Amino acid sequence: MPQPTALILIADGSEEIEFVTCYDVLVRAGVDVKSVGVNLKNGEFAVCSRNTKIIPDVPSISSISSTPNVLILPGGLPGSQTFCDTPAVLDLIRQCNAAGSYTAFICAATIALVAAYKRPLEGVVTSHPSVKEKVVEAGWEYGEERVMVSGKVITSRGPGTAMLFALTVVEVLLGKEKTDEVARPMMLAQTI
Repeated sequence: MPQPTALILIADGSEEIEFVTCYDVLVRAGVDVKSVGVNLKNGEFAVCSRNTKIIPDVPSISSISSTPNVLILPGGLPGSQTFCDTPAVLDLIRQCNAAGSYTAFICAATIALVAAYKRPLEGVVTSHPSVKEKVVEAGWEYGEERVMVSGKVITSRGPGTAMLFALTVVEVLLGKEKTDEVARPMMLAQTI
């Protein structure tokens, strides 16, 4: 099996736990991960929701020319709003969906999925409770599980579900055996 690829978007105001957890877990699983900056104010690094500075592997979404196996958007309301307001992000979400790739949204980032489509996709999604109303008002079927997989769309609730979300992405890409192999040495609590 060829090495799967992942793009993780990051903007000013993105939630750093969600971003770093996904990046780290996917690297541990052997996924070729690239972080991609979206409309960064200074052009070099993202200032995340708790003022952590992260330098993306690719400074601008305009540099993306291929479709990954999975596209991941972390939450953080300001970063998620930037994703919603950036046509290249919405186009990439639709492009990945059309190509049969997975798209994964955690926390407030589910609003970018909603913004990418005039009509809801089939299946159930979740988000951080702070944006639930936006998702429901747009006509999407909503659930409150920690992580939800509907076809090729993966959604999750927030920083506390980031590890389960990341492991779910690994599982859909590489299977349960690889997920267990990655999770075991991280000494996860049984409740994760």
